[in-house]
Amino acid sequence: MIPKLSRPSDLVYGIVKRRIILNELTPETVLTELGLAHEIGCSQGPIREALLRLQEDGLVVRSGRRTIVTRLTEEEADEMLALRRRIETRGALKAALHADGRALDDLRGILAAMMEAAAEGDEYRVIEADKDFHLALFRLSGLDALGQILARCIMHSNRYKLWAPEHRRPLIETARRHDILYERLAAGDGSGLAAALGSHIDTIVIQGGDEVAA
Repeated sequence: MIPKLSRPSDLVYGIVKRRIILNELTPETVLTELGLAHEIGCSQGPIREALLRLQEDGLVVRSGRRTIVTRLTEEEADEMLALRRRIETRGALKAALHADGRALDDLRGILAAMMEAAAEGDEYRVIEADKDFHLALFRLSGLDALGQILARCIMHSNRYKLWAPEHRRPLIETARRHDILYERLAAGDGSGLAAALGSHIDTIVIQGGDEVAA
């Protein structure tokens, strides 16, 4: 079977999303379709499609011909983390009941990819693997309607962590923090997994100037 090639708009979306998440495009930066088309080397059609997707993600706001990278605030980050914590810990109890061998293998593969990216110092790949791990774990809960909400919370909490330098920690440490989550899931310990997830999310950012892990 011939593999399906990505559409131009998918490639543009990936490029611009990466730059926003890594804060190469800082909050309130004004983007134009023409400017991005020249920079990336494509027509304006794929740019427009990609910007519409980024708007759905909450990464940009479009107004007429102007597109602006959304602001980041501590208040929004706190709300995202609180919502994320509620969703993931509730899902953990159900996820532990459905963690079969295939699911555990998939999660091990994601952890291996995260460690490899961390060893190579690739911050964005670590972030993407982190997102993939949490979403794969949550899918085991069967609470499918909440998946997109959780994906958005993860994306914005990671973006905030990278935006505020005091919240950044060694990539290897970030990757290894997921081991306990895998161990609790593999043991079928739903309550233990929920507690570990709660602690994991509570310590994504530094509170009150003190490092509480990440």
